Amino acid sequence: MRYRFLSLIILVLIFLTSCSPKDVDTISDSQPQSIQGQILVWHSFEDKIKEIMQDSLNDYMQIYPNVRIVSEYVPNDQLERQFRQQVNRGLGPDFIFTVSGVIPSLVQDNLIPVIEDFDFSGYLPTAISHVRYQGKMYGIPTSVMTQTLCYNKKKVKLPPKTLTELLQQAKMGYSVGIWSNFVATFWGVQVFGGKSFDLQGNFVFDQNIWAKWMEWLKIAQNEPNMVFNDGIEGLEQGFINNQLAYVFCDSSRLPKYSQGLGKDNLGVALLPGEDNNPAGPFLYSRVILFNQISSPNQQKLSLQLAQFFTNPEQTRKRLSLLEGSFIPANNNVNVNSRLFPRQSILVEQAKTAIAIPLDQVELARVWAKMGNSLYPQVLGGSIAAEDAAHQITETVNQKSSQP
Repeated sequence: MRYRFLSLIILVLIFLTSCSPKDVDTISDSQPQSIQGQILVWHSFEDKIKEIMQDSLNDYMQIYPNVRIVSEYVPNDQLERQFRQQVNRGLGPDFIFTVSGVIPSLVQDNLIPVIEDFDFSGYLPTAISHVRYQGKMYGIPTSVMTQTLCYNKKKVKLPPKTLTELLQQAKMGYSVGIWSNFVATFWGVQVFGGKSFDLQGNFVFDQNIWAKWMEWLKIAQNEPNMVFNDGIEGLEQGFINNQLAYVFCDSSRLPKYSQGLGKDNLGVALLPGEDNNPAGPFLYSRVILFNQISSPNQQKLSLQLAQFFTNPEQTRKRLSLLEGSFIPANNNVNVNSRLFPRQSILVEQAKTAIAIPLDQVELARVWAKMGNSLYPQVLGGSIAAEDAAHQITETVNQKSSQP
């Protein structure tokens, strides 16, 4: 459980190997004469999200009564491993809900097919960048997530807009929960003026700005009401139990917080910036992938189910039931900001967020791994922020120079 939430943020960074993709089959979006058959679906959804997913699958089976959908739960930390094992045995699901970061390694091991003749024009460009790998499409995006600032309305009347205001409120007694690791706090680099992409659109690590951000975090952790924790579970419970006024949160957790605090007591705000520099959290996408060894008919059935699951009507239904906790990957979903104020915050936050294309995750994996190792050492004072940033840069440069 402790690492499940972390995996949702960093999977887009860490699932890449050095192998070359093998030849793959393709899925073609051709309509079968008669819609019938059985589809095996794997997912890691729990509680309310699981029920909502199943409702969409049931809706599909009502429309196509000759299709039977069997859904099976697999724990998130086992999903990729079990999928690999089953596909290599000639088995496994036809249809899998997962995160986009697993795509490169699955492609390289020839476990998922290319998707062709599918209309992606109605999907967000950000979401498309999370299913396109080496010029080919491998998944159907369902939703986009990012980080925001969650607060308890019973404790907070006006959330801070800047880091300075955040510290001021902490000094006044407002408790702030920060999930303390390299990836979860990377949003602050942009606040200090860091640029995440060069002119060619390549992701870059700004070592000087990251060092400045780490120095700010070192100062902040010494404030009595700034609660730093390298695990999310304790922070979540503290927030739900009214012990924390604020928690830096992932949008996927909003339904849980709403249920714990009460719908009217959960507030969502933009991450604090400074000097007109907005925060830059990571964006990640949830996607649907298919099984390479499924028959052509199974692949067609699965693709049609994916089209149905991501259509505007089904997306709006989930958005309503999940209280605007995600950004729809379908660009044709118009959302009323008055009905979904939290979702409007996510959309606004996404405008300054960082979406790393799949083609760049190999390099991102290097600095993320190095950063996660050095981050606690910097906060603990065993290494200077400048030295840690230099080590990360040197490691990334060495990796970049390798053929």
